[in-house]
Amino acid sequence: MTEDELLDLLRARVAAATAWRGPVELATPGAIAEAEHMIGLPLPPLLRRIYLEVANGGFGPRDGVLGVGENAWSDDGGDIVDHYGDFSSAPGHPRGLVPVYEVGCAIWWLLDFRDPAGPMWGWDPGGCCIEHALAPQGPTLADWLAETHDGGEAREIEQPWVCRPRPVWPPVRPPRRSPPADPTPSGPPEIAADLRKRSAVRIPPTATPRRPAPGRDPRPRWSLSPDAPPRSDEP
Repeated sequence: MTEDELLDLLRARVAAATAWRGPVELATPGAIAEAEHMIGLPLPPLLRRIYLEVANGGFGPRDGVLGVGENAWSDDGGDIVDHYGDFSSAPGHPRGLVPVYEVGCAIWWLLDFRDPAGPMWGWDPGGCCIEHALAPQGPTLADWLAETHDGGEAREIEQPWVCRPRPVWPPVRPPRRSPPADPTPSGPPEIAADLRKRSAVRIPPTATPRRPAPGRDPRPRWSLSPDAPPRSDEP
């Protein structure tokens, strides 16, 4: 997609959308020059053309890209210079990264004014940590607007997640314990053995010899040899 084709798509979207409550306004060269002076860097050429030829904001994802100057489109009364002042006052914020679109919940898309191609950056303080909330995203301003020229939502901001692992949604839950095996055996049921009445006579174990009666010789009669002395209980 050429730059002129992208501008035609944005122009058609702005005319059909309701972001502007009145006539669509363009940015003035004076407002752009003042913004470049306050930021300290020139606007990327594509953003300059859109401000001067299409609309001073109110385009892109959810028709929510901010404008520049007094007649800029804004949902809270501030333009890109006002929000850049808030970001640049934070310690460690790189020079030239200008917020242009707020996703919500303090999440922002920022445009890198240091490169004429306009690389896009993301700011998500609820991701990895506040120190790594700012991260490059890869697409340029042209790619980013080509994806959202119809007012759709911007792609999700990718975080480096160097401090903690990226959360998984839905959360992975451990598998449930499998139910115990059915103790009932498969196949036809076994037929129980016939119940027999237990004998009331107690039979001593075979391993235990019977105790001889008092006064009787415990030796069996047939085990005595002829030369053996007579049993004491024999006549």
